[in-house]
Amino acid sequence: MHSMNRREVIFRVGGLLLAIPASRVLLACGSDSGGGTNPQSLTFTSSNELAHTHTVSLQLTEISTPPAAGVTKTTSNDLAHTHMVSLTAADLDSINQGNTVTKTTTNDDNHTHSFAFRKS
Repeated sequence: MHSMNRREVIFRVGGLLLAIPASRVLLACGSDSGGGTNPQSLTFTSSNELAHTHTVSLQLTEISTPPAAGVTKTTSNDLAHTHMVSLTAADLDSINQGNTVTKTTTNDDNHTHSFAFRKS
């Protein structure tokens, strides 16, 4: 077994501390929508604000047959907080027609995010 000196330990721990936040950014990157594990929904990723993103899912039925009152969704929990995002029936219909609808979330933890909803 190889023993490490102080410099090697600091270098390796420092590298790990840099890799962990970078992996969060890489995991957050990707397409705005995709079926994920549920083929009956689309998952969207928010803008990156304060070094984090959130996701929200829409059921395909909510897009193809929008509720008259629209929908309000709670985002994923990241950094111990969530946001709310609301879409009107007209917004959902526009998404169903292939348009991009951009919405801003509620302000939580002193910031907001934006979502670009587009059915692909």
